[in-house]
Amino acid sequence: MQYINNIPILLILISLVFYIIVKLIYIRVLIKKLVLRQEIIILLLITYMECLLYLTLYPTSADIPNNVSVNLVPFKTIHLYIKFEGNIMLQIINLLGNVVVFIPIGLFALSLMRRVTLLIIFIIGLGSTLFIEFMQLILSITGIISRSFDVDDLILNTLGVLIGYIIGVIGKKLTLLKAATVR
Repeated sequence: MQYINNIPILLILISLVFYIIVKLIYIRVLIKKLVLRQEIIILLLITYMECLLYLTLYPTSADIPNNVSVNLVPFKTIHLYIKFEGNIMLQIINLLGNVVVFIPIGLFALSLMRRVTLLIIFIIGLGSTLFIEFMQLILSITGIISRSFDVDDLILNTLGVLIGYIIGVIGKKLTLLKAATVR
């Protein structure tokens, strides 16, 4: 939970103000209409992405080791956490946390894209996770942070994006069903 308390609020606010200014100039120059719902979703996406990158790429307070950890064996780390008999919070944070933190990507993609399929969501999930894992690997190799590249993170993070998409699809269907019964 230490990460959440250290999220750089000032950087997020600066980014949001910058986006709003650029968007207002864009709208004024091109005489476009502002879709408030979509703009709110984009502002939330910017905030989420900055928090996600901070949580995954910001240097930890731990000493940076000289070696880089890479796991390319699927389910190896997941199995280790499931069999781990120590602090259960470590298991929850590493297994459930890797899924939950990526759920918003599926929801954002569904909200912002006109046509989206499960395959597109899978590609978005895998691509965003690969980006983060490779950045962690590169930054660890250069000694900037102390993180690992783990194929199990790819699996859990992509699963989170897919779950977010499924939650969004179910939510849309329930909303349409409720609207149909109100008429």
